[in-house]
Parts: sequence; structure tokens; C-alpha cells
Amino acid sequence: MSIPLHRIRFYDHTPSPITAIQYTPLPLPAPSSTLSQTPPAHPGDCIIARENGHVEIWKHVSDKQIDSYGNWVLYKTLPPTLTHPTISQLALVIRDPLNCSTPTLNDLRLFTSSSDSGDLVERCLSTGKVLQTYPIPSAPIWSLVVAPTHDLLCLSTTAPNLHFLSIPSPTMFDPSPSLAPPPPHLLRTDALPSRTRTTSIAFGPPTLTQLPDGTAEWHNTTIVTGNSDSSWRIWEIPAPADGSRQGPNRVVLKGRAVVEKVQKAGRGGRKAAGGVGGQKQTIVWSIGILPDGTVATTDSLGSLIFWDPLSLAQRQHFRAHKADAMCLAIGPGGSTVFTSGPDQRVCQFVRSQAPGGEWVMVSAKRLHAHDVRALAVWPPYAPVPITTDTKHGINTVGGGIAPVLASGGWDMSPTFTPASHPSSSPFPSPLARPSQSQTLLTFESTHPRRMGYLSSGLLSSSSPITFSPSARLVVGKRDRGVGIWRVHPNENGWEKLLEMELRLRTTIIATTISEHGKYLAVSDLYETKLFKLVPTSSGLKPTRLPLLPTLLSSPLLHHLNTQLTTQGCGSTSMVFTPDGGRVVLGLVTGQVLIIELVEDEENVGVEVVKCFERKERVVRGRVIKGKDVNGTGVNGNNAASDVDVSMEEEAEEQKSNSDSESESESESESDSPSTFHSNGIHKQTQNEWISILAVSEDGQWLGVADLEGRVEVFNLDGLQLHSTLPTLPHPPTTLSFPSLPSSSPYLAILSPTNTLSLYNLDQRRFVPLPSLGKGELEKFGNVLGKMQTPVMGMIWRPSRFSHPVGPRGDGEGKALLWGTDYLVTLRVTKDMLHLIPNVNGELASMPNHSASTTNISSINGKGGESKNSRKKRAREARQAKASHGQGEEGGTGVGRDLGEKKEEYYKIIGDRFKSILSVGWLAGSHQQQSQQGDERGDEGELEVGVVERPWGDFVAELPGVFWSGSYGSS
Repeated sequence: MSIPLHRIRFYDHTPSPITAIQYTPLPLPAPSSTLSQTPPAHPGDCIIARENGHVEIWKHVSDKQIDSYGNWVLYKTLPPTLTHPTISQLALVIRDPLNCSTPTLNDLRLFTSSSDSGDLVERCLSTGKVLQTYPIPSAPIWSLVVAPTHDLLCLSTTAPNLHFLSIPSPTMFDPSPSLAPPPPHLLRTDALPSRTRTTSIAFGPPTLTQLPDGTAEWHNTTIVTGNSDSSWRIWEIPAPADGSRQGPNRVVLKGRAVVEKVQKAGRGGRKAAGGVGGQKQTIVWSIGILPDGTVATTDSLGSLIFWDPLSLAQRQHFRAHKADAMCLAIGPGGSTVFTSGPDQRVCQFVRSQAPGGEWVMVSAKRLHAHDVRALAVWPPYAPVPITTDTKHGINTVGGGIAPVLASGGWDMSPTFTPASHPSSSPFPSPLARPSQSQTLLTFESTHPRRMGYLSSGLLSSSSPITFSPSARLVVGKRDRGVGIWRVHPNENGWEKLLEMELRLRTTIIATTISEHGKYLAVSDLYETKLFKLVPTSSGLKPTRLPLLPTLLSSPLLHHLNTQLTTQGCGSTSMVFTPDGGRVVLGLVTGQVLIIELVEDEENVGVEVVKCFERKERVVRGRVIKGKDVNGTGVNGNNAASDVDVSMEEEAEEQKSNSDSESESESESESDSPSTFHSNGIHKQTQNEWISILAVSEDGQWLGVADLEGRVEVFNLDGLQLHSTLPTLPHPPTTLSFPSLPSSSPYLAILSPTNTLSLYNLDQRRFVPLPSLGKGELEKFGNVLGKMQTPVMGMIWRPSRFSHPVGPRGDGEGKALLWGTDYLVTLRVTKDMLHLIPNVNGELASMPNHSASTTNISSINGKGGESKNSRKKRAREARQAKASHGQGEEGGTGVGRDLGEKKEEYYKIIGDRFKSILSVGWLAGSHQQQSQQGDERGDEGELEVGVVERPWGDFVAELPGVFWSGSYGSS
């Protein structure tokens, strides 16, 4: 029987445009070494800034085991504060530029500025909080850039001079020291004309300078600026004054080159008379320096011009765009250049292999539907001076990996496109499958990877939409407000019940509503607000419940009083139990709170019943080893590639659990899950944001996952930890407790690589998908892994809508999975969950985790297995995998052109939905009236709501589009 589906489009929140994009920068090579020809250790993070002040962190994920497509997925969104609500510029600085490796988030510092603020702001890349502000004279900031040596910031304002700021080296006690005034030789610069603005800045390749002790050091020597007076300028940075050098002790203007000007129109459309007054100034929007010193500029006439660095004469001129060319990005090694602007075209220029080395435009693609405002290339361009033949960037910093272009602008969607040089050798691409490592993915021949503009990413509670199934309510989150709608049954439409604007210090980061629509929880970075929703004749009336006073007065949280007072009680993830009697909060600081809601005739009591610290390292006889951080484990030892898990006997498990509950809070520093970098900077690895909280339908189980890939299951009946899963290679996208036709409860885990895994809660182990049924779930996983864009969410049909036969039913389990532009249905029968015997006639019992590169094995101890037993199980799992069609493609063509793909137990709908934000269940009219927990309905009483926010619904609210397609035009 089919299920009614509501296509919900009344959610009217407009996303914010993208203003800046930057990949993780790569440091310069060590002065004593040659240029590295090996690719970076892993693809770097992509930092995207939006106009409303949000900073999005996108991390790269891939899985070689299932041959899935690589992707950048939204890792977390850093909310803005009220004092600095917008962003127009951003800069990433490496804390320790002498560390020649791929920096991680903990190795970076983030500086932002906006057009309506006079401060240069440093924000924390873990929480988004403002770490420091530096007042800038003659604000606002027009351009902001970091020196290749990562010890200097250069910025331009409305003042006629350039401004420099020194970035001090971090220390063990101060990982983010305050910005300092520049050295004496950078305090003064030659002045520009009073009406001239500096709109773009770029540093040239640094030079190696020999020090008196015989060592070498990188020094910045050249800087170029694009200006608003139809020109660009080249500046010389002097060496530090040491008493032996003669010459000006300031930044000296060395030359000025003039670009083409446009003739002003006179009266009646005639051209004005000659002279300076008859010409309109051209703005040089972007500028860059290539390794050989060639200067590239883009201007307001849509031109890309290459200039000779010595004579400042034009080498080549391209009229690439029909409007302003506002963006310029240089590929690794300086062998490719990308430009874009309001005409929505992205053009690729490459240097030809001819002896003259001329530049040619090889491709132009329309990747966006509105103005493009930002471009970035991975691996990022490091301006290293050319010393040898750097053919196509292979012999450069970050070489050996296929480049990827990230772009964004007024259409709000981040887009990732392979961007290899047409004549380069095939290198592994971060967006391709591992089996395509020998395929050359050029910019012209590949398809762009468009991501959603209102995606919640790996933080499920940050989704803009939340459902209350029994009350048929839909909650829509905005920056600082919440709207609640009710969807009427059948085709009776909808109505808006409540609109709230909240007083917050940051934008909202998490929302949730109870199953029956009685309670609503909203949180920003500093405070969680809890409301009771009372129905009235005009809609809903919110009544705030005293949550913060309850937390401060609770005896269970005495050890957190200082933390709650200084850092607040903000939650990154929240969930209500199905009966609405409890709310679970995942605090920003990493704790999990269980809050009891006791309702009497008049008031609602709020009580803290449990606080899970999530610090257990030995749980129920399991020895949990941490992830490999910079080659070391959590205790400073070399971490193996496998995660070993020891399962003790049941009696000792209970004893271990009781011991862990009464464990002392004062742990030794060596046992704490924290590490120190070699440069002394403290790196916190335990208190990561909690990304997902999931509660089973019967309210017995609680699943917790954080952004480090750690997953734990708690028993809410006994308020204790049940099991700790092996650390996953990537944080999961969703956790859910499916209603499956089985006698054992399961935890379903969906990873950002589109891998589905099942964890048996009774046996505390993963279930091998190849050994279930006839391999249907394994085949479905293979098809899901071939999707080019990641799955955003997964929900399972509640058990009250199934047909039970026996304790847990012999019916079917149904799930809905969705991405940005597709919907997937999955049906799981009882036969599909039967374990099949292996080649020896035995049932496979403890498989390798299909979504993880780690193994589940046992160590010495009671109840443990020998090494030969583990090898035997692994061999049997491989044989079962091979016998059930692991090599089938199953999803050929699914990633590129979905259309509709259908099998007996799953169906992929890829041509009917656009810009899906969320999918949820809605109770039918009969089920809504009954509200009886024991009543079972049929499928006709269940409805599905699909919330969409297509581009056409809000494009009219944006500024005019330079070019838009129409019917019958190409």
C-alpha cells in the first residue's frame, strides 16, 4: 500500500550567499629541502564564509573499501555573534609554518572582517567564538591577505597606505597570541592618491636569505596591489634593518601599470569628449603573482591580463567575461588560472607547452545560476619561486594530486569541480572513486558537484527543519527565530501556528520538538532554551521553563558550575524521548545531560537525572584505543591501524561498569584523551561537539556520536553506558534505532561515504551485511556507495505502523533516505536479516565493520579469541562477500543521472525533488485522534513530509541576475 506524501514548500527562510572560500593552506617547503613531489597526506578542509556571518567547515571523506566517490561534506557550522554578524573577508594562518605537512583545523587560525565593522576578528575554529578583536583605523577593510611565510598580515582600508600586522609564534600557554604591530621596516609605506582604494593584494614568491649562522630563511620581498584608479602597483618589501643595509626603511612603490579604461557616455547616448573627464575608472578586482613573476589581474571590464614583472607591459589580454571579472584563483604550481564573476561563467586558462609559454583559454563553463563571488583550488597555490622546470605543477608544493576547484556566490550552493591541467598526467582526484585513479579528470570534461545550501551536514540537530509526527507539526529554524506550522491531513493544506524571535548571543545552532508537540528546545552557542507549547485558539503559546537555574542548582552538576557560568549551557544536539518525558542535551563542552520533565496540573518540573561525562576509557571490559593523532595514540604511544576491543565475561562486564560509574574525576594527565603538538600547542580531542543524539522508539536506548567519530550507546532505563563502538573513520551522518522484524534491537549507522552498517545491541557487535539473507543489504550498500552526492539523512518507519506477529513483529522495516535532489526507499524483511552459514556451515558472528577501516578483534583475557580465530573469521567473511556479488556494480550510472532506479526492496527517485531540506513522518488523522501508545495502525495512517526550498522560490528576493536562461534559448 502506498503512503501519502506532502511536498512542503512553505518554509520561507532564504539562505545566505557565499562571500569567501579558502582551502587549508600549505606551508612553504623547508629552506634546506627541495620541493616535495609527494601529494599532501590528505585533502585539506574547505572553509566557506557566508554573508550572514556563518563559517562552514567542509571536510573531505572517502572510502577505498567500497570504492565510493570522494566528497567534501559539511562538518560543522560556526555561528556568528551579535557584535560581528557579517563576513566579507577571511584569512587562514598556519600556527607553525615550519611544520611542512598538511595542517589540520587545530593548526590554523581564522581571521575575518566585514564591510560594516572596524575590527579584525579572530574566531575559534572549534566553536566559532571570538578570541580577539583588533581595531583597524580608517575602516572598513577592503582586502586582507596572509604572507606565504604566515608571519604577516597585509590589509587595505580607506586610508591611502597599506597596513601590516605581525603574527607572533604560538606558545604552550598561548596558542593564539594577539596580533602585534609590524616590524619597524614595515611601519611606513608610500601613500596612494587620496581617492584611490586598494581592492586586492597578493604577495610574490619569497626568497631565501642566508643568515649569519649559515642557515637559510624565507623572506617576503614583493607585494602587488590592484587599485580602483585603473591601475595596479608593485611594491618592494625591504629587508629587516640590521645597521649594515642602506636604503629606505619603508615599503617602496616600485612601479604602476595602467589597465584599459571605458569611455563615458555623454548626453543623448553620445560619447563624451576626450580627456580624462570622459573616461570611467576601471577597478582591478583581483591580482596574483605566478612563480616566474608574471602578474595576473582581473578587472571590472571582464578582462584577464598577464603582465611582465620587469617592464610592467601587457603580455596577453583576454576579454573572458561579459561583466566584471571579480574572482581569480591560481592552481597548484601556477600552471592554471581560473576566473569568474557576475556572468556566472568560470573560465580556465593554462600555459601552453610551446617554447613561448603562451597562455590560452581552454574552457568556460556556467557552474552557477547567479553571481560568483569566490574561487579556491585544492591543492592551494603556494608562491614558491621557480628554480627548475615545474611542468604542469608536478614539481611544486602540493603536487601529485588532481586539483579541485571550489566556487560559490549568490546562488548559495558550494560547487566542487575537478580542475586538472588538460595535458597533465592522471593523478588521484579527491572527488573520484579509487578505481578512477588513472583517469584524467579535466575541468572541461567533468560534471560539477553541487552541494545543498541549507544542509545540516554532520550535525543533525542543526537541520533547519524538525518534525513532530504525532502533532503533525513542522518546525523551521532561522538565524535567530523559529516558526511552527501544522500540516493538515490529506489535501487540506497547512497553517502557521507560531513565530518566535529570540534574544540570543549567536544564531541558533540546534532545535528539536517533542513527539506530541508539547515541548520545544532551542539553543545557541551559549544557552539552551526550553519551552512548553500550549495550544490556544490562535495557535500555540510558548511558556519558557527554568532550565539554566535547574542546571546550576543540580547536585549532579556541581563540578560543572564554573563551566556553566563562564561558557554557558549551549547544546549542539538535542532530542526528546518518544513519550516527551525527557530531553537529552549534548552540551558544547561534550557532556550529555538527561533532563526529566515532570508535569503536574499547573507547572512542569525540570530535573537533572544524569550527566554522562563520556570519559570512560575502559568500559564493560572493553579496552578502547584512541584514534591516531599525528602518529601517536591517546597515551603517546604509536597507535596501530587496528582498534582492538576486548570483551570480558558478563560478570566482569557488570563489575567494570559499576567501577566506571564510581570512577574518580581526577585522571592523570597521561591517561586523559589530550595531546600536545611538538610546538607545545594543546590540542583537545575529547570535548568535541556532539553531532547526533538518537533515542529508540521504546525510550530504552540512547545513541551518541561526536565529530571525532566516537559512538556510544547508553541504556536510559538504568542510566548507564551500554557499549562503546570502535572509533569510526568519519563521523556518522545519522544514528537511528530501526524497527526491524527481528528479536534483537539494532543501531543503524549511516556514514558520509554512504555506507550503511548495523550494530546488534544485544551482542554488542556489528552485523556482517554480506552474511545476511541473500546479500540484499550488501547490494543496496553498493548502490548507495555509487551515489555522487552524500546522503543527508535516514529515518525508519515507527513500529506502531507495522503489523506485529510475535514479540517484535514479523513484518517489514521501511526506511527513507534522502540527498539534496533524490529520495530513496528501503524495505527490509525478516528473511533479509537471517544469518547465512559460511563455507564450514557456521554462522558468521563477529564481522569486520563494513564502514570502517578499523578491525574488531580481541586481546588476551578471559573470553578472548586467538589470533588464528580472528584470521579464520576474516577469511570466512571475505569468502561470503565474494559469493554474494561484491563485485557487482549495481549502481552504474546512478551517480551521474539518477532518474529512477528500482529493485524489489529499494527504489531511488532522482528526478522529482530539488533542494530537499528534510524528510519526516506525519501521523494520519486516525492515529492523531487516538493518541494511544498500544494502538497499531496500518500504512494508510502514516504520511511523509518532504520539505523543499527550491531555487525558484527565493530568487526573486535576490539582486538582479546578469544572465538568466529562458525557454527556447541555449
